[in-house]
Amino acid sequence: MGKRTAAKFLTVFIVIVLILSQATGAVALNAKDAKLRNDEIKNIIVMIPDGMSCDGVALSRWYRAYDAKTGKVDTSVMLAMDELASGMVRTFWQDAEGGVGAITDSAPAATAYACGIKTFDKFIGVTPDSVPVATILEGANLIGKATGLVATSNIQHATPAGYSAHINDRSRYDVIGEQQAYNGLDVVLSCGSMYLASRADNENILGEIKKMGYNYVTTREEMSQVSEGAIWGMFARDAMAYEMDRQQGITSLRNDDTSEQPSLAEMTDKAIELLSQNENGFFLMVEGSKIDWAAHANDPIGLISDILAFDDAVKVALDYAKANQDTMLLIMSDHGNGGITIGDSSTDSSYSRDLVPKFLAPLMSATLTGEGIASVIDEDATNIAEVMKTYYGIDDLTAEEIAEIKERFENDKGGMNYTVGPMISKRAHLGWTTTGHTGEEVTLYTYLPGDGRITGTLDNTDIALICAGVWGIDLEQVTKQIFVEAIPAFKAKGAEIDVFTEVPSNGILTVTKGSVTLTIMENKNFVLLNGSKLIINSVIVNQSGNFYVPQSVINMIP
Repeated sequence: MGKRTAAKFLTVFIVIVLILSQATGAVALNAKDAKLRNDEIKNIIVMIPDGMSCDGVALSRWYRAYDAKTGKVDTSVMLAMDELASGMVRTFWQDAEGGVGAITDSAPAATAYACGIKTFDKFIGVTPDSVPVATILEGANLIGKATGLVATSNIQHATPAGYSAHINDRSRYDVIGEQQAYNGLDVVLSCGSMYLASRADNENILGEIKKMGYNYVTTREEMSQVSEGAIWGMFARDAMAYEMDRQQGITSLRNDDTSEQPSLAEMTDKAIELLSQNENGFFLMVEGSKIDWAAHANDPIGLISDILAFDDAVKVALDYAKANQDTMLLIMSDHGNGGITIGDSSTDSSYSRDLVPKFLAPLMSATLTGEGIASVIDEDATNIAEVMKTYYGIDDLTAEEIAEIKERFENDKGGMNYTVGPMISKRAHLGWTTTGHTGEEVTLYTYLPGDGRITGTLDNTDIALICAGVWGIDLEQVTKQIFVEAIPAFKAKGAEIDVFTEVPSNGILTVTKGSVTLTIMENKNFVLLNGSKLIINSVIVNQSGNFYVPQSVINMIP
């Protein structure tokens, strides 16, 4: 271990000792106190409201506090996560040459949270040199914990992928989805079945998931009926609906019946119910995915919809943690997005006189997000004014705005929130600086047994290292155990090597020595030893012809 890495782990160890002694009220800060708390923290729940910023939280809180009928504001209204705010997280990323990026993409951000390393833009679970590194979820698997992922984006999206896959291109949903299917997860509740069913490699990953013994479910009702065992829920072909649209039960643009989709809170509750049946404990990551999507579109209705849905899921996790006193709950966004502000250039000289209703009243009549609006406009786009009045509360559309909505509908229905979001933002005097990510620190929300908190300003890589340290997992050692570069290792043993990589995501490494033939297939969790199938303890990763396998696979060649 290098000096820099050793110093990093020492820092994180000190942080853990401080955290854990604080949770017990202990005065002495020593390894014994930390060990006691390690044993008491049986479960870890990480929750990521993707792209959520402070003004988005404030706006959502005001939305819940504002009574549109009376015009009154209840300032005592708080969100579930409010009592947990305890620190800040820095979100920068880093490239192979040491360059620092102030504004991160979700891929390197998820890799930092899951693996404890800085990596390059769009990279998932790999170093800037494209070498796979172990995630806290994979480390948890190795020590007998149950593991799960919950998300409202397709499960192959950057944040859930960061905990369960390894590739230097976040857009390769085919590879990510296959790795996830073979990576030992106990609970998957999300969407994205289209990336598992229709594939260039002609593999039937959904069929394989069912063969592995998962309870495969596609509706809220089916999910509710599963009371034990592993579960794989795919509730939409691509992404799930925004919570506001789900509650309206509209049919999505991909013809998904959103009324059959569970809420994020319901998925979180079911995940905890099933994972907690493991006597060794569990690791769960929950993402409120489409907060980020709404912020990209500058759509405040979508933003509020899914921040409040995320907060409902936080309450589920927090209630469990408080009741059981054996769970660490960590909540933090991966980055800001959109640069939303309560107040825009029109309030430059009036802000000190502007009351909450000025900003909230224009939002309260909306019952669909911009994405939902596209599902209720008729085929010829003749009812735009009626739809916007009925579902968005806007009755003063200009001819130019109607034309913009019609153009979007005819050319990009899925991006409708990019058009109507700014329209309602203008009426609500909400500012946006960008349709991209932003570089501010994000709020850290924490809960530990004994009502403990983690305080201060952390780096995003500290999150993975804290999680690992609580359970005594050394992520560097786990990486060395499950991701050995195979070809040099086998050649050192005098074996003959044959590499086949002509079929996308179906690379095969054949290793022969004497009477032993070992067949290694990328993205799988098994190998063929002289034709016999052997399950291994990690997914096999292939990066540009470089295969990475567990040390146990290397040992199969004499």
